Amino acid sequence: MDKKIVILLIAMMLSGISYAQTVQIDPRLEKAYSQEQLQRMQKETPIIIELLNYELDYSWYIAEPEMQQKIDDLEYLYYKDPETGEKAGMVQSLEKGKVNIAEFYYSRPYDSRSFYRVGNTGTIIGFYSNKEISEMFNATKGYSNE
Repeated sequence: MDKKIVILLIAMMLSGISYAQTVQIDPRLEKAYSQEQLQRMQKETPIIIELLNYELDYSWYIAEPEMQQKIDDLEYLYYKDPETGEKAGMVQSLEKGKVNIAEFYYSRPYDSRSFYRVGNTGTIIGFYSNKEISEMFNATKGYSNE
């Protein structure tokens, strides 16, 4: 009888651990990926979901005023068509606290940042390089970049 209780307790602990380790999908990702793709990534490569979730909040920033002198040389930021992945309408403004970069059509080079102008607002959005994002994400996980 005691063995059954111990086995039951271990099973309950393990199921709790695996449940706690399930990576939640940020709903904003549905603008860029199908539900099927997200569920497959969640099951097969949950670290990718973690990285994509991280990128939504930490891979971009509003550029400092000193960048304003370069605004005329920058491309405009566009939305990404969810069906084709191509450029759609131009982003006219960014609402603070509601930015979803999964909706945007932009390039993120490996080792350099990219910048885009947002409509005629005078706002510039910057995207960290893939290398920087990788280093930042790894630091939050305690992984080494070496």
